[in-house]
Amino acid sequence: MDLQLYIRVLWRFRFLVLAGVVLALLLTFLSVARVGLGGGTPTVNFRESEKWVSVATLLVTEPDFPLGRSVFEEEVPPVGTDKPKTYTPKFAPSGRFIELANVYSQLITGDAVREIMLRQGPLHGLVEAVPLVSTNGSDASLPLLSVRGIATSPEGAVVVAQRASNAFQEFLDTEQDRRAIPAEQRVVLTEVRHPTLGTTVLLEGRTKTLPIVVFLTVMLAVIGLAFILENIRPRVRPVPSEVASPQAARPARRARRSG
Repeated sequence: MDLQLYIRVLWRFRFLVLAGVVLALLLTFLSVARVGLGGGTPTVNFRESEKWVSVATLLVTEPDFPLGRSVFEEEVPPVGTDKPKTYTPKFAPSGRFIELANVYSQLITGDAVREIMLRQGPLHGLVEAVPLVSTNGSDASLPLLSVRGIATSPEGAVVVAQRASNAFQEFLDTEQDRRAIPAEQRVVLTEVRHPTLGTTVLLEGRTKTLPIVVFLTVMLAVIGLAFILENIRPRVRPVPSEVASPQAARPARRARRSG
């Protein structure tokens, strides 16, 4: 590689190369941002949006907080029975709430909960819900529900997650009231993790591939054009062997004068 040749060609067509750099930067900017007029003033908006996620975690349990007990209370006779030797557990087995967490993850993203959310205005984002599993490698399900709000800004993600959590709580309360479920038999949702800006995570950033490709393509085209012009119109340079040095030219001039 003749680096001096490349530098010489680029310097000869430096104005073309400079114009190419400006064009490459302009096209790179336009591949990332969109320029418009909003209210008579220029506005610049990104062509692609980021995706941020904020999470609310709900514990699916029952009244009297059985998770806080080392042992469950004694079994009690079922309500409305006259059989004194028939007993039922006071608290439901933990597997029941694991099943409910799986079912609730589908209900949260359903139409009924979405309608409740829309009562507060348009929904600028997406809602996802998944039941949580143990992190000790056993993949065992837990009676915990993760409600995720996805939006184009951290603030928006927090709002979507909180609205979804509140809407599902309202949906569950409404359905329990409608079915006249006794208070001691109701499922209780406890928010153990509140969505905040501090816990919001960037889920997907803006891609940098397109602007890099645009810049490199334009610059390669400009450099290629500079070398094409160099081949079409090469700079004429004297061959060193055919050029007499000033010291050799002086004796020749003296000889002509003396002659």
